Amino acid sequence: MNTKKWIALLLALLTAFAMVGCGGDNTDQPIDIGPTETPAPTEAPDSGLGLAQPAAPVGMVAAGSIHTVGLRADGTAVSAGHDTVGQRKVSGWENLVFIAAGDTMTAGVKADGTLVLAGDGTALADSASWEAAAAWTGLHSVAIGKAHMAGLKTDGTAVAAGDNASGQCDVTGWSDIVAIAAGDAFTVGLTSAGTLMTAGTAPDVSAWKDVVSVSAGGDVIAALTKDGTALVSNGADVSAWSGLSSVAAGAFGVVGVKEDGAVVAALSDASIDLSAEANVVSAAVGAQHVVLMHRDGTAAGYGANDDLQCAVDRFFLRPHVEGAFLIGFRPGMTIAEATTVLKALTGSETASFTKEDGTAAAPADRIATGLTANSAEGTPLATVVLMGDVTCDGAIEEADAQAILDYLEKGTELSAAALRAASACTDGDWGKIRSFKATLNGEEKSYYTYTEANRVIAGVNVIRDYAAGTGKIAQYGDWNRATTTEESKFEAAYAENADTVGYMVLEGTNIDYPIMFDRTGKWYYNDHTFDKEKSESASVYSYYYAYGQNNVFTGHNSRPSGSMFHQLHHLQEFNLGEATCVHKKYCGKELKDLPDFNVYADRVWTVNLYGVETRYEIFAMYETKAGCSIEDTLYDNAWWGNHKKSSEAEVTEWVNKQIGLSEFKFDTTVTAEDTFLTVFTCGNEHADANENARLYFFLKRVD
Repeated sequence: MNTKKWIALLLALLTAFAMVGCGGDNTDQPIDIGPTETPAPTEAPDSGLGLAQPAAPVGMVAAGSIHTVGLRADGTAVSAGHDTVGQRKVSGWENLVFIAAGDTMTAGVKADGTLVLAGDGTALADSASWEAAAAWTGLHSVAIGKAHMAGLKTDGTAVAAGDNASGQCDVTGWSDIVAIAAGDAFTVGLTSAGTLMTAGTAPDVSAWKDVVSVSAGGDVIAALTKDGTALVSNGADVSAWSGLSSVAAGAFGVVGVKEDGAVVAALSDASIDLSAEANVVSAAVGAQHVVLMHRDGTAAGYGANDDLQCAVDRFFLRPHVEGAFLIGFRPGMTIAEATTVLKALTGSETASFTKEDGTAAAPADRIATGLTANSAEGTPLATVVLMGDVTCDGAIEEADAQAILDYLEKGTELSAAALRAASACTDGDWGKIRSFKATLNGEEKSYYTYTEANRVIAGVNVIRDYAAGTGKIAQYGDWNRATTTEESKFEAAYAENADTVGYMVLEGTNIDYPIMFDRTGKWYYNDHTFDKEKSESASVYSYYYAYGQNNVFTGHNSRPSGSMFHQLHHLQEFNLGEATCVHKKYCGKELKDLPDFNVYADRVWTVNLYGVETRYEIFAMYETKAGCSIEDTLYDNAWWGNHKKSSEAEVTEWVNKQIGLSEFKFDTTVTAEDTFLTVFTCGNEHADANENARLYFFLKRVD
């Protein structure tokens, strides 16, 4: 949405209606606890080997076996893939300067040299090894093997923990190390002299010289030499590789990134072609896939994707341009630190920031909303937006919340950049809208909508929580970028009908519909189409008008046409072993080429709901029969009326109920802290549908 349309919509919606009734208390969301202002990375003592922590990370990717992680330039992390044992639980991490991924774990090095871990401890030899690694300090970086982990300290020494059956943890006494890497059963260290040291069952690399960086994974070691060529231990022909800026190795093979942003590769799957890739700055190689990071901070994945480890379309690892704005800097970052990030983003050594009067921002100044980011000297790129910094002074405090209130209640002017900074909330903050009432034109109103206008209203409470030290602000909100079919289709549908609250495209079926909600609360879209015409097929529609812990929507089982949600029955029947649709009178369609729920990627749906595009994993599916209790089924499943779940015990009981009734065993871990999606349609027999027969799918949010 361009800036003019955004502002027009914002101004129009600020005088909108008050919504009462449906789902009035269904948006309570827990908030993450964080510092009032993210501290700048602490520069570690210089070992003389160039191992001081970076003042500002510029983004990186790491690939495991069935998951991928990314380090953003604001020191936070993002992940993709299958979260089997909690290896993707990185959303609360802050102040990171390095990240690494293993088969079933993730490790992040913080600016203070400490370590954060995600997983359940089974990734290393035993719980004692996990605890030992978690206690490391003074770290520069880490590397993860099959069942061990090694750490490089800023003084050039190394530590290791985990399985040591092959001596892969025997790094005591190593010194003068400037980089570290790990394979399945070995550790390798790069010395400041450009040679390599190894421990464990490493390939023989003792003759390698003039090495400037090293990477490893599986049983492979790869190195970059000072003349821009590669050395590899697996026999791959890399003799033609030149002009390299980095190399990455893993069980899947070796990838080289060239100084001009092109990519060369020697992978176990020779059908993967990376020759069309451009503007790449780094790569990571996992067990079965490759992830590339582009200069603009976006990422691309290649290889196995059954676990969505290549689904990195939401990786925005550097500040990104959104229309006229540049969003994604860490609060409290100095201009000097932000310039490092801007140079990496633009590829220009003359990238800079200027003030409104055209003068250069001082290196010691804070990054702030309203500054102009220049991609090169004299070439404006975009206006900086620091989410929450409405007063444009680089601080996020009560004054910023008050500036929004003055705008809403008194008509005080705010610049376009300040308005964008005022939308300082993500979908996890929707509960904050319900606790805020704005007085507009002398009338107090409550707001219950997902629109940009109410992001500003929610921003008041988000900023206040941040200023009080009881919450945080996501500079990389997951709603900031439109990247997929669901997002673009949602925007197009919303432009035609403002009752649109989402969009759903379900791969392998004909389900491709906007999700509607009638603001009067009279179930209008139960018998009206998107075009507001009376119809038995009607529309897909939501039960609630705001994002909550259990988000519910439904659509008719249109048997004669096979449209709307009829093909949800195809998914059910196919995965229960049926060869044709059991509704023979109107359908009887052969069931083939449908999502297989035994495959993780096939049981994950991408849904745009309330303007937020998110992935959800099915954890239960079943069909109720005619004559069942509507209180025990529909009302309880939808958390309708007095069936809302308000305690951890109630949510846990509800989750266990659905898993216990499921007709398919999904083996998905679900907790009371998860966010849910409940989707249902009528049973296959029309008469039974009038007797409360319903087909239910229950999903949990995985992004």
